Amino acid sequence: MAGNKLKTLLDLKDSETYARFKDIIITSVIGIFVNVALGLVKIFVGTIANSVAVISDAVNNFSDSISSLVTIIAMAISGRGATRKHPFGFGRIEYFSSIVISVIVLITGAEFLIESVKKIIHPEATSYTALTLILLVVAIVTKILLGLFTKGRGKKLNSPNLIASGQDALSDAIITGVTLLAAIVAFIKPDLHIDGWVGALVSLFVIKAGLDILLDVVSKLVGERPDIELADKIKDEILATEGVLGAFDLILHNYGPNVFIGDVNLELDEKMTIDEAYVRLKPLNVKILREYGVFMYFGIYSVNTTDEEIAEMREFVYRLVDEIDDILQIHAFYVNKERKFMSFDVVYDFDCKDQYAVQKHLRSAIHEKYPEYRVEMVPDKDYTLSRS
Repeated sequence: MAGNKLKTLLDLKDSETYARFKDIIITSVIGIFVNVALGLVKIFVGTIANSVAVISDAVNNFSDSISSLVTIIAMAISGRGATRKHPFGFGRIEYFSSIVISVIVLITGAEFLIESVKKIIHPEATSYTALTLILLVVAIVTKILLGLFTKGRGKKLNSPNLIASGQDALSDAIITGVTLLAAIVAFIKPDLHIDGWVGALVSLFVIKAGLDILLDVVSKLVGERPDIELADKIKDEILATEGVLGAFDLILHNYGPNVFIGDVNLELDEKMTIDEAYVRLKPLNVKILREYGVFMYFGIYSVNTTDEEIAEMREFVYRLVDEIDDILQIHAFYVNKERKFMSFDVVYDFDCKDQYAVQKHLRSAIHEKYPEYRVEMVPDKDYTLSRS
């Protein structure tokens, strides 16, 4: 029975992972066809009008098609299961494919910036017609619709590649709009040679888009905070579990979009047995995995709930901390009365300028109240932003 449930959970075709994979592929294929069609239209317009600005815009569309193809290949690789060499799977391939996309965009922008500068130095006449202007208007509307569609799907599917492609499409619509304005000016005043300047401006937009994609994915690879909504939902599930008195140090290790392995430290009553803890935490582990796709590991903090003297000490320290802005919270509070020992973890605000001074102030206040106790404070960080 248990084996059948596990098989159903891990069956790729019945999983949310497979549905996400399929939707990203479909969206990317739509992007390829639209961009190729727009590229061909702009090549036609640019050739007729002798416009480097329009041709550079057309090649940008072809580079977008290549970007979508890279996304499909990355999804095919990331969809593979874990292997002996890569036990966490291949989800991060999506991030590296975004780097490939950004490099393609940057190279495209740089090449046509060079061509545009050449045309600024040696200007040539352009010859737009009413038909070419109409085709550019159609291209702008199509690109806006594609950008909104792709970006919307990217947010829904949590795909950095689709979000990047959608944003790039919207930027392309602005670029084509600038090209259209230049074409209208050239149509009205053929002797005004601005095509090279507009081509340079278009190229700079393309380069900026490539840099934005690159910086975004590098930030993700360095390590960003997980989404606050996901952190809140996981914290709420944990704190709603019977017997859990607190949840701290939630960390979500990212192995690609929607792929997390997490760990969190839980406060449990010191009198709770290992068997009682297991009965409560194992179903919680399974629920978080099923509902949020996060495999969670639990650490344990022992909390004394019966000794009034320790409870009074805890409340005293908590009141002290509430008055210190540079400390977000303390947890893992532990007291050994026989050894006269007190310890707890201190979560400092990232804006704290001098943790040593804050710790010295807190230690001094505690020592004044409990001079016979040795106090150990372990510095900690708020790794996962949460409203909890």
